[in-house]
Amino acid sequence: MTFSHKLERAFVELVDSRAERRNFGKGEFAAQVWPDVPPKAAASRWSAIRGRATHTGKPQSVAIADAQRMAEVLGEDLSYLLAVAKENASR
Repeated sequence: MTFSHKLERAFVELVDSRAERRNFGKGEFAAQVWPDVPPKAAASRWSAIRGRATHTGKPQSVAIADAQRMAEVLGEDLSYLLAVAKENASR
């Protein structure tokens, strides 16, 4: 696994754990990150990012725009979240 892939997975795990700590339900968090799509579609996207997409069997990648929206929903700075994820991926 490449470092860039480890970094992305560490970022997703970090965002997921911080959303959980803030008592966001999975669907609720997804609906706030992607308000322009139906809630079920947003929840499916978040599930595919966290786990495995049904059509590929691999986790869906995180676009920078999506990462920024995730950070905004959490009230956090994207660069800080990436720095923490980078440190976690390096372990």
